[in-house]
Amino acid sequence: MEDHLEHYLKNTRVSKSAIQSRLIHPFTNLKYPSRSAFLLLRKYANDFFSSGAEPRFIALAGLRGVGKTTLMWHTAEYIYNNHQTNIFFFNVNILKSIGISLYQVLEEFQRQILKKRFVEATEPITLLFDEVHDDENWANTLKILYEDARSAFILCTGSSALHLNQTVDLARRWRIEKIYPFKFNEFISAKTHPEHKGKMIPPEKDLSKFLKEALFYAETANESFKKIQDLKTKVDNYFLKIESNSSYNLRELIQGFISYQNIPSFLFYKDKYTITDSILDLLKRVILEDIQKLKPSYIEHVKIERLLLRLAASDELNTEKLSQILGLRQNEINDIIKILADAEILNILFPYGGIDARVVKNKKAFFMSPSLRRALLSTLFGKDLPEHYRGKLLEDIVVLYLRRILVEGILSFVSGEDQVNPDFVIETRDTPILLEVGTKKSSSRQVTKSKIKCRYGILVSEGISEPNLIENAIKLPLRWFLLL
Repeated sequence: MEDHLEHYLKNTRVSKSAIQSRLIHPFTNLKYPSRSAFLLLRKYANDFFSSGAEPRFIALAGLRGVGKTTLMWHTAEYIYNNHQTNIFFFNVNILKSIGISLYQVLEEFQRQILKKRFVEATEPITLLFDEVHDDENWANTLKILYEDARSAFILCTGSSALHLNQTVDLARRWRIEKIYPFKFNEFISAKTHPEHKGKMIPPEKDLSKFLKEALFYAETANESFKKIQDLKTKVDNYFLKIESNSSYNLRELIQGFISYQNIPSFLFYKDKYTITDSILDLLKRVILEDIQKLKPSYIEHVKIERLLLRLAASDELNTEKLSQILGLRQNEINDIIKILADAEILNILFPYGGIDARVVKNKKAFFMSPSLRRALLSTLFGKDLPEHYRGKLLEDIVVLYLRRILVEGILSFVSGEDQVNPDFVIETRDTPILLEVGTKKSSSRQVTKSKIKCRYGILVSEGISEPNLIENAIKLPLRWFLLL
């Protein structure tokens, strides 16, 4: 074990060539484009290395395959080129495989590499930890590290937000940044990157921010629509850059993004069947590995798979009905749902209304990535989904976007038998906004005829070609919404 540890420690120092090897595609020889979250991590690094500002301990958490490790290496490259080169990398999964704890390796790191205790160090240092949750005592070890290594900028990755945030000791010491699947403009930048020999199609500057303000924070529909019209030139310019290249079809890009390639690790896959199989394998790994870390006592893998398949076909969480169909106790279903949300597989929404509505009525489950639902449904329907389920994929992507850009708790769905109701309620300002989603919808009846008092409604649909304002509802093309 000592030989393994000594060899491991010698390879912890990060060189420029090592960083480049992590960031350059082996076939195209092009550098992977950075995610939008990199801008925030760059700011944290600048603030720390210029003035010692917090946060200096950042955790990247999210679904498998969303690019947490690559994002960490982009940050390491920036630090190496702009601040300091004392950067060290610890792959915790490898430590686990050779039977060495994170605490042990950090103790030996101080003795053999640093030649001093962390508390004695005054020069800046960067410490990178990948898959930190693979160590059983990671939380306590990192708490000690944070307290002792005052001159260290610490960046780590983990598989799920709650698992990383479940300790009170660490809650006040670090900053968790949740890493989501691609936004559409990130997907386009990454997709066009190799074809353009590194000259990717970038997002329009501040378009997402302005579109968010226009859609969700205007006082009236007229004000919202006016702000949307003001953005038309920016939006048209962006789509023109895509469509001016004969090798791209915008509709096909959008469909591919929603169904298959919103998870970054599948970007360079060409075959849809291979992507589907890989996504199903990803789900298996989450169930068999990540959930075991979230709840080690839970071993009913088949029950989780059965419930996921059921939710892919029908997202409303009526625990009484599911209990009868699946042969599970209601409290067991609630436990599984919570585990799946903690593992970043599901986004759970509550019904619109007061506390009573949230407690008594059913919840709804949306998939963190529509590609997860698409892969599960493929086991039932093959490659051609019925139109109804394509609509479910759109709902998943809309919820993913809204969860990313809106404060937790202001997004809900409408529960009840009345069919004249929208899909979602967004509670901004004094009265909410109603939002309806559809594949070919062009009628805004669901939002204009609803009995819920609102400022205005929004219809997002593939069946709309240009933004329009009718009655008190804004009709928005899906492709516009995807630029948020």
